[in-house]
Amino acid sequence: MMRVALLGVGYWGAKLLRNLVGLVGADQVTAVDPDPARLEWVRRHYPSVARRSSLAAALAGGDVEAVVVATPVRTHPEYVRTALEAGCHVLVEKPLATSTAEAVALAELADRVGRVLMVGHTFLFSPRVRWIFRRLTTTGIGQLHYLMSSRLNLGPHRDDASVVWDLAPHDVAIVLRLLGETPVTVSANARSVVTAGIPDVAFVDLTFPSGVIASLAVSWLAPRKVRNLVIVGDESMIVYDDIEPDEPVKVYDKGMALEPSPDFGADQLTYRYGDTVAPHIAVQEPIMEQITHFAECVAAGKRPISDGWFGTRVIAALEAADRSWRDGGRAIEVEAVTATEWST
Repeated sequence: MMRVALLGVGYWGAKLLRNLVGLVGADQVTAVDPDPARLEWVRRHYPSVARRSSLAAALAGGDVEAVVVATPVRTHPEYVRTALEAGCHVLVEKPLATSTAEAVALAELADRVGRVLMVGHTFLFSPRVRWIFRRLTTTGIGQLHYLMSSRLNLGPHRDDASVVWDLAPHDVAIVLRLLGETPVTVSANARSVVTAGIPDVAFVDLTFPSGVIASLAVSWLAPRKVRNLVIVGDESMIVYDDIEPDEPVKVYDKGMALEPSPDFGADQLTYRYGDTVAPHIAVQEPIMEQITHFAECVAAGKRPISDGWFGTRVIAALEAADRSWRDGGRAIEVEAVTATEWST
């Protein structure tokens, strides 16, 4: 059990509040929001949850052990820094910050004060993504060649962030987790339709040290909602469709090979068509899995799978994509990010 302050009770904060109450109990949670209407909503729905209008007021009692930050990204550095310096562990919604430099400073601070800093890349805690990760790290699909993802929908448009910073963090985080690598270069092309200078659609390509490539398409301007990831290896292939309710993950025993030709001339290219398997994956709410992982890391004093350094690597890739589309799609080298020693 730990006392938690939730900073921000907007659309996503309300989901976090419900799960926090379910995990640690309403009497262990303090909701923090400067908007009186949101605090009134908390009072009506969770009368046992304490309410404060500022983070300083929530921390004044000295009994808060962890802070969950669900505010606009521009406010993350200030709130995360304040919470860490107050001796609290922090779970902050993605992305960690708006620049690699800001993110590095926060990750270094967390290590220096010996507190858990976790970034809420929620899709990493999806049972579907976890199943794919286990498959790739155990049975495998042979030599991995490429990944291709699409995250498309019609709106909602934002005026405080581009589609690269809004949607691409999900897929960059998933790809980095599945590969266990940081991209070497990133190139991106984007177009602004609704608001000048704020892309509605972007195509992002990443190259990795292993030779694997990943291509991501993100858009607020598409006719239907798409959440799709294709992973291709030389032994089998995986398709993950997050919109599909019954069989979201399918493994295809398909591939191709060059067979030696008995006759003089080039070897023969052959294609293999085997079975398609749709594994049963239990339904679990990713937000609860994420919060539970955070609580377990706090209790055990260990790094989360999406710690501050992981979140920093995601931002380094996003920052490179941002520079690339502004520079006509030129490939940009991703800033190297090296974790410091953790002092816990």
